[in-house]
Amino acid sequence: MKTQRLQPLALKDVLDYPIAPYNVARYISPELGLVRSIEGMSDISSYIFVKGLPYRLTEGRVLYVRSGHALARINLTENRVEAHQLRIVSPGAVIEFQEISPDFDITMLAFANSFMENWQREKLLSAYLQGTADVLLRLDETAEQRLEEVFTLMWNILQDNPSSYESIQGMISVLFHQIEYFQNRGLSGEKKTSTRQEEVFDRFIRLLNKHAVNERNVSFYAENLFLTPRYLSTLIKETSGKTVMEWVNEAIVQEAKLMLCHTDKLVYQIADELNFPNASFFCKFFHRMTGKTPHGYRCDNRQKKP
Repeated sequence: MKTQRLQPLALKDVLDYPIAPYNVARYISPELGLVRSIEGMSDISSYIFVKGLPYRLTEGRVLYVRSGHALARINLTENRVEAHQLRIVSPGAVIEFQEISPDFDITMLAFANSFMENWQREKLLSAYLQGTADVLLRLDETAEQRLEEVFTLMWNILQDNPSSYESIQGMISVLFHQIEYFQNRGLSGEKKTSTRQEEVFDRFIRLLNKHAVNERNVSFYAENLFLTPRYLSTLIKETSGKTVMEWVNEAIVQEAKLMLCHTDKLVYQIADELNFPNASFFCKFFHRMTGKTPHGYRCDNRQKKP
């Protein structure tokens, strides 16, 4: 039985919280969200920025970090964002915050793929909508000022009544053009892939996030990467310090956490969807990987949610 793809943190889900969708620092609709400062999310930040609680993002995020820093696992890999950086995370990504500094502040844009459905899709925007964009930029003073201008104009347009969504579509296009321009200027803060091993590892992680629930055999990933299972195993171990199966197990635990936190499915149902032979086997696996039973993990994290 194949697992249902979860979408536990969508704009529509945020609107289900007991909040006002508009205030002096945020605008949230089912298709578009713009937060000027984390202060505009103070009434819901304790629900969204929760350490150790994973979310799958229905819409992607464009984050401009104004101050502070945060550590997060994004699609199983460790990421740090800090002041004077811009980060793009594509739709479908799984994010789990691990550390958030007290002075962490961001401007954040989120939009549904359907919002840009009839718009000309440039290279970076297309990659974002297809779930393959992963951008980190270290911004200089000029780039930060330009971003401020774009986000401010976008915010002002959203104050129009009625809001001009066509204008916002144009502004999103401008924003992605600017980000590409910054990349071409060499502002990228991403780790440059300098070896074939790193390239294969990145492709392996993408495959893993997509197929781990249903494909746990090393040969599947080796075949898709045009390598022998033995060579892939050696390469992944040398590159990451973990074996292929350790990565597979982490991906499965990630899916289990999502189901436990964001659905009401019973443990035996989750075990079935994750292709375990029975609930007992799943419980032992989950406890070995996390130190908690599925029920214990669910209880702990349900207390963090509204």
